[in-house]
Amino acid sequence: MEKELFVIAGTIAAFVAALLSIVQQLIHLRDHLRSVKERRKAAVPDPSHAEEPLRTDQGDWKVLNVSAYLVLDEIAVIVAAGILLNYLGLVLSLRLQSFLYLDMTGTALAALLLGPWWGAIVALLSNSLVNWLLYPEPGADVIVFPWSLVNIAGAFFWGFMARRAGFRKYLRSAPASILSHIWYLLSFGVLGACVMSVPGTFVLAALSKQTALPLNPDLAHAVQKFVAYSQMALQDQLKALFGVAWAESLGWAFQNWVRNCLRYIPDKTISVALALAVLKCGFPLFERELILRGPGTPRPRDTMAAPLILGCLYIPSFIAFLRAEEYRSAQYWPLWSVPWLIIVGGLVALGRWGPSDTSARHSCLSRYERYRRALKPVEGEPVHDFLRRLMLAALVASTLFAIGMIYLLADFYRTAFNFFSLVYGSLLAVHLARIAISQNLSVVHRDAQAQE
Repeated sequence: MEKELFVIAGTIAAFVAALLSIVQQLIHLRDHLRSVKERRKAAVPDPSHAEEPLRTDQGDWKVLNVSAYLVLDEIAVIVAAGILLNYLGLVLSLRLQSFLYLDMTGTALAALLLGPWWGAIVALLSNSLVNWLLYPEPGADVIVFPWSLVNIAGAFFWGFMARRAGFRKYLRSAPASILSHIWYLLSFGVLGACVMSVPGTFVLAALSKQTALPLNPDLAHAVQKFVAYSQMALQDQLKALFGVAWAESLGWAFQNWVRNCLRYIPDKTISVALALAVLKCGFPLFERELILRGPGTPRPRDTMAAPLILGCLYIPSFIAFLRAEEYRSAQYWPLWSVPWLIIVGGLVALGRWGPSDTSARHSCLSRYERYRRALKPVEGEPVHDFLRRLMLAALVASTLFAIGMIYLLADFYRTAFNFFSLVYGSLLAVHLARIAISQNLSVVHRDAQAQE
């Protein structure tokens, strides 16, 4: 019943979003045609205005920023790309029945570009919304929602690691050596897998499951023997310190942590490698503006809005934990409350040491102007306008089809929801591809101008 209500709400929201998208595209086309007419009226361009300095008094009303990032130019693009990458990774994994999930590739991309908070938001949206809808059996919230803790832990780990000076230095070195790439895969992939295995072990305990490794019998026996020997050696030490009950629990946790590490290492390592490849090849302008920046220029820092948004998104999952019979016992309360401790701690820390709203908006305005300058030559190309008009036509056609479904189909909401998901997903992929191409062309154009 909960999914059916969500499908109805999602269908209505998608229909409204389609209409708003059409209106936005029409307004954008009107402004573009108006600017073309104005450029044609100008007989001789003034060379003094060829490269104007940044002016924060103009265009300030156009800037929509949330948590020190631009809503339309940065957050919408990166979050949408992250959710789409997570979705594609999970669908391919389920289709191919692979032991690699790759459903955190988009989370890694968002964490590398926007930091830990927005990476956690992408992780929560992907796991608690997309994965919940994809789960075929009833009781999806009980099975799927607990894994949000693992995804959030990965987002915070990757986000904080991306804030280190070593990561910026690694990206700045264009001909990076093989040792640099090994450092990246070991620190972001292997170490990240070990960190994410900790909440993964607690989630397995909550689900009353054990990690199963798809190994051949000889290797599985060797691993099992090593883990059992390590567990016995650890339990002997723990019994002397904590007693028999705690020693058995910690020994079980250590055994499953080792198994989780062995399962997570290839998955998370390949995920961060794919995320960096998408970042370098798809969004080089974001790499320059959000990570590399200028010499001595710090990266954008979050404000209190980011943990507030994360807290609002975590509320449905937390309510599901409280309602589920399996998770009501007192031993699971600390596990489900850990995200609240992180959120409250983030609010306090960012409220005390984070940037002010004025400085965050000024930084957003500066990046907005640089984006406009960088993409202006590309947006004037005929192909750019052709694709925009094509997407507008596809939006109009899909909306008309959805209106026709009301009179033609019995199960309208389910069919319309799937229809909008497919159409909007395809248009989103085309839109992200167009943005990636535009950013690459703008970077090439800027580098060519700098060499002249």
